[in-house]
Amino acid sequence: MKRPAPFKYLIILVFVLIQIVFAADTTAVFNNIRAIADSLGKIHCPDKRTAVWTITPGFKENYFVLEGETDNLIARHEFYKQVQQAFPDLQFVKDVKHLPNDVMNGIIYAVPKNSIAILRRQPSVSEEMVSQTLSGLGLDILKEEQGFYLVRTDDGYLGWVANDRVQEGDISFKEDWEKSAKVVFIDLEGVVYSKPTKKALPVSDVVMGNRFKVVEKKRKWTKVAYADGRDGYILSKSLQTLDEYLKNPLIPENIVKTACSLVGRPYMWGSASPKQMDCSGFTQTVFRQNGYVLQRDASMQVFEGVEVDTTNFPNNLKPADLLFFSPDPDRITHVGLYIGDYQFIHCSGRVRIDSFNPKDINYNNYRRKSIRAVRRITK
Repeated sequence: MKRPAPFKYLIILVFVLIQIVFAADTTAVFNNIRAIADSLGKIHCPDKRTAVWTITPGFKENYFVLEGETDNLIARHEFYKQVQQAFPDLQFVKDVKHLPNDVMNGIIYAVPKNSIAILRRQPSVSEEMVSQTLSGLGLDILKEEQGFYLVRTDDGYLGWVANDRVQEGDISFKEDWEKSAKVVFIDLEGVVYSKPTKKALPVSDVVMGNRFKVVEKKRKWTKVAYADGRDGYILSKSLQTLDEYLKNPLIPENIVKTACSLVGRPYMWGSASPKQMDCSGFTQTVFRQNGYVLQRDASMQVFEGVEVDTTNFPNNLKPADLLFFSPDPDRITHVGLYIGDYQFIHCSGRVRIDSFNPKDINYNNYRRKSIRAVRRITK
């Protein structure tokens, strides 16, 4: 017997209503999961420049799926826990990857091959440069995409480096490199030679802060080794042992001397090396050479050290104080270094010395009016 048409429409209506209710419930679950993820992200991974926290809820094959990635195991554990507490009657497929353990098959460490390695915002040579790191400095690898590694530098900053610019390895490679005796190049720039003579072919250029394994040290020349197995010779007078380098005291006069040695070096957004630098790359380079690793950006450096009262600015400043500027009182956009006698050095167009004294020919009225904070770095 044929069912009446209204019954057919009723079945369709019920089916549609079920789909609407299910979609509404799914949306509510997703929104709640996102709220939990956002809350935990602000606690455990508040700065995307130094931490990874990407969570995406989904629904596949009748199960809710928790997808994403993070470098914070504690945050992932707490996320799973809070989601299950919020929805005790639901089953979840837990697929938030922990970086690098869940994705890199033991390849967790890298060392730049060249004097300078570029870090980019995304894994592409056409992407913006966000920072640089130096040969010999270790990088923690988090993941790999499109021929690039997402790495964390020694200052905690994240960026993408081309995998052919670094020597990578597992935990044994990391331990071997970190435990080996090293020297640091302390001149502004130079050459690593293939033989102990300046007439020999170069192996590579070298800049201030580059680190090498020590193979053999003699009075005039030191034989050094790169992480990728190459070796070469550097004038011994241009080197300092890593142990001595890391113990360099924070002496204001030495910090000012290092800063002034960079006068005239060009500005380059995202750069943080003796060759080129942006404003915070300049201050980081200066302090690194004096045994202290500042964070990467000016908006991060402003929280380091101790605050200096600016009520009587600039009369209460001391050489080597960090100066922070911005036309906007709620953010920091520039950083420089006080060097004494109302003079300050900073990288703006190039590394230059300006003055807070209106009587000086190099007076910088714009910077004088936009000073926002002063910090004093001490060990």
